[in-house]
Amino acid sequence: MSKANYKNLATKKRKILGPIGRMLLKVFNWKIEGEIPDLKKMILIGLPHTAMRDAWYALLAVWALDLKINFFGAAWVFTRLPSLFTISKNLDRLGVPWPLWWLQKYLMLKLGGIPVYRVNSKGLIHGAVEEFKDIDNYILVIAPEAGTEPVKKFRSGFYYLAKGLNIPYVPIEIDFKNRCFKIHQYRFVKGSFEEESEKIIDLFEGVQGATRSFKMLQEKE
Repeated sequence: MSKANYKNLATKKRKILGPIGRMLLKVFNWKIEGEIPDLKKMILIGLPHTAMRDAWYALLAVWALDLKINFFGAAWVFTRLPSLFTISKNLDRLGVPWPLWWLQKYLMLKLGGIPVYRVNSKGLIHGAVEEFKDIDNYILVIAPEAGTEPVKKFRSGFYYLAKGLNIPYVPIEIDFKNRCFKIHQYRFVKGSFEEESEKIIDLFEGVQGATRSFKMLQEKE
């Protein structure tokens, strides 16, 4: 894995975490194919997202490439631990509470996290568009599937953010079969949400994630 000499991309030089990220990717036998485009503004969309450990490998890749990112995450992820069992029906209070939630929240925010409160998320995308319009240099990271379960359609956030901000999105495969992050060519939104979704589905069809291959569930007629 080689690092490109970026002039425009939002980067953050990490003297300790950068080398750690590159070392651990090598230890776990993961590689990065392709290069992040040298653009001031973009959205990275990662698929398939099938397990929470996707975030661990993605974090190592971010460190390895010295990227400075922002990402949207369910509010509970910032303060609670993942659980195999659903304790609360409140979508913002899933997972298991623990004493060091404050440290978890600090670290998540420090990494560029933006909490999403799913119980009341009305106006979230419009607000994000207005906020990021005034920022000159950023990388937004989004998982269009929103969670780790198979879905019938993507969440539309990536589409409306890319369209509203007039910035490209970069599809990235999280390929567990070949233990590889494959960076595809960036693209601008040109069609409807359904048309852009179909392009992405065709691009990722059959890619092996941590627990399953990528395939959209069929809508019931």
